[in-house]
Amino acid sequence: MRVLIVDDEDSVRSIVRLQLEIDRRFTVVGEAVDGRGAIKAAAELQPDIVILDLMMPGTSGLDALPEIRRCAPEARVIVLSALRESEMGHLAMAQGADAYVDKLVAAGGALPTIVAGVMAGVRERVHRPA
Repeated sequence: MRVLIVDDEDSVRSIVRLQLEIDRRFTVVGEAVDGRGAIKAAAELQPDIVILDLMMPGTSGLDALPEIRRCAPEARVIVLSALRESEMGHLAMAQGADAYVDKLVAAGGALPTIVAGVMAGVRERVHRPA
C-alpha cells in the first residue's frame, strides 16, 4: 500500500515512516510538511493512504482534507493529531477522514495495525486512554 505522510515535524514523519516500512505492507511514496504540499503530493502520487497531521503552519490538515479527497478520491485519509479526539475528531471525520488517531497512540507502535484496519474499511477514532 502506497503511503503519503504529511506532518510539519521531521521527527513525526520519521517515526511514521519507520513503523510503516518495517511492516513491509506499506511503501512511503512521499512526504509533505503542510496542507498545500499535501494536496499537491496527493494529486501527483495518488497514494492509497494519506497520513495527515491537523495542526501545521499555513494550510492546516483540516483545511486541506476536502481538497485531498477531491484530487485523490480513492485514498484513505488517516488524521494523526496531538489534539484530543473530542476536540477535533468529529470535525476531521465530518470533513472526510477515515480515521482519527492520537499521535501518542501511533508513537506506541500501533500505526501499522490501524492503517491496515482502515484499508480494510474500518472507520475509527483511536485516542489515548483518559
